[in-house]
Amino acid sequence: MGPAARFSDEIEPRPPSVLSLAEAAEWSETWIGGKAATLARLAQAGVLVPDGFCITSVAYERFVQAGGLVRVIQSELGRKPLDQMRWEEIWDAALRLRSIFISMPIPVDTRRQILDALRGLGVGCRVAVRSSAPGEDSAERSYAGLHESYLNVVGGQDVLHAVRLVWASLWSDAA
Repeated sequence: MGPAARFSDEIEPRPPSVLSLAEAAEWSETWIGGKAATLARLAQAGVLVPDGFCITSVAYERFVQAGGLVRVIQSELGRKPLDQMRWEEIWDAALRLRSIFISMPIPVDTRRQILDALRGLGVGCRVAVRSSAPGEDSAERSYAGLHESYLNVVGGQDVLHAVRLVWASLWSDAA
């Protein structure tokens, strides 16, 4: 029985940074997001879905912590109360944050897990790198298209760059 199937009051353990779709089916949307959860459930039910893997919210948290980004975000957004910032100030802060996210290296262990999962799909495999944030899409609200998606990405370095671009899109004008 996987963690998502537990019915106790225990706190769910944290998954690794990367899960195959088969492994993702055992985890809650909290860790893998709505799109990945849906794909994993469909695959588990026997529906043909492209093979893939999920980069969990744990990977994102590790990225933010390793890069000291919490302090940077607090600094950018803490200059004055958000409701007192002009739109230009918010735009400038978001632009600076996106730039930092894009240039920040992914922690070594997470990078290794992503590259291992990518190799498991086969050499030269084209992948889609998309957001799947918890609560991103639901029956109550949809944020479809809010975050960046990159299709037909080939090769480890390009996938890692696309992952950073997707994470940076949290600070896009739309978001």
